[in-house]
Amino acid sequence: MNGLSGARVVLLDDESSEAVPVIKAFAKMGVPVVFFDGKAAELPTKKKRLRGVRLAILDMNLGVTGSNETIASTLVQTFGRIIDDNNGPYGVLIWTNHPDLKDLVSRYIYEHPNLPKPVFIVTLRKAAFKMAGGKGSPRRFAVGKLSRELIRILAENSPLECMQVWEGACFRAATNVTNSLAELSGSTATNLDEWRHAWRTEALKLLLVISKARAEEHHTRENCIPSIFLALNPLHSDRMDVLVEELQEDLSSHVDQIMAATGGAAVERKAKVNSMLHLASDQLDTFSPGNLFVFGKRNRPSFMPSLKDALQDCIEGNLTQQPANLRLIMDQGLLCGLEVTPACDHAQNKMGLSRIVAGFAVPYEHVKKIKKGQFLKSLGPFYFPGKPFSAGTYVLFFNSRFVATAKPSLVKNLHASARIRPQLLADVQSWSSYQAARQGVMMLG
Repeated sequence: MNGLSGARVVLLDDESSEAVPVIKAFAKMGVPVVFFDGKAAELPTKKKRLRGVRLAILDMNLGVTGSNETIASTLVQTFGRIIDDNNGPYGVLIWTNHPDLKDLVSRYIYEHPNLPKPVFIVTLRKAAFKMAGGKGSPRRFAVGKLSRELIRILAENSPLECMQVWEGACFRAATNVTNSLAELSGSTATNLDEWRHAWRTEALKLLLVISKARAEEHHTRENCIPSIFLALNPLHSDRMDVLVEELQEDLSSHVDQIMAATGGAAVERKAKVNSMLHLASDQLDTFSPGNLFVFGKRNRPSFMPSLKDALQDCIEGNLTQQPANLRLIMDQGLLCGLEVTPACDHAQNKMGLSRIVAGFAVPYEHVKKIKKGQFLKSLGPFYFPGKPFSAGTYVLFFNSRFVATAKPSLVKNLHASARIRPQLLADVQSWSSYQAARQGVMMLG
């Protein structure tokens, strides 16, 4: 059932008769809703709490009596057992006839030890969205009216609207990939049973081919499924590219707010985005191109230069400043090595020696103490959350004058701290190759 998980809208209401019209109204718009009535036995287990919820519709009173504090506390505690603390940004719509309770609910949510903080909380009267039905019919829920109200609210929260539209496009793109692959069976079956058998057989063959194409000579039972998924990722990206124009049209009303957001984001935030873009953290014990190795004094292999050697001619400052700057970088910097052997040599098991460009990681606040030069390649800033780093923002520097080679069997024993993704790795490989082949050109200016 893992492939069916995920919810965008959660509805918490102790009266199912009140909840059903809301669920049907959202369903009519193509928006699925997960419903809970608040009973403890029917809430998800801790491991199954929901992630990625972007709208929570909560009924203020879950059938309890007592003070306003008791009613609000019960609501928040129950809701806290539904969504995961890593849910991400979301908004809350509270059905209540007492909008003055919003501040109380807001305080309880803010003080809750595990609930993520909502980017907005609004209160609405449920009765305001009920319309008279036909003769003898029950009152209908005015989903159009609620939709317009939600659009107005989301217009004031452009970041959330932009991100949830993008998330929806991600699902559409993934569905497009699945559908396209499923249509490749080309069965000529004459009945449904034959077609189902043929589809399953051809789909399994296709998945095997995709898995082998990704892993090549390293294909095993253990990496079969990961290889399939890694091969599908570029297909998903391709489908996302096609949807960009549609996303632009859907979000055109938010452009003014985004363009008016003057000033830059904090360095740490940008570093975290860079890390998501360019640093992988999976399968770091696997010998792969782009592996980033970080060494201390005790675990530096003999084929790597020392940190002091890698810093040669790299320290900024005059003759008086350089010794102090060097001591600072030696104290707070870390020796690094980047595996730059071509990916095809890895995949086809045709590697003679592993090639590792040596370098160093420097805390962002000390970057100006490093010289600029063509022989140095700087990458970042990146955010590293922990060991062997002290959690924080760093810039990586690689020194083309120190390229180590070693037997693959020696490098395979090393544990990578991260893996640089192919796009950025190709840039480093291109720079490294150019530095190794440069001749210098005399030119009269």
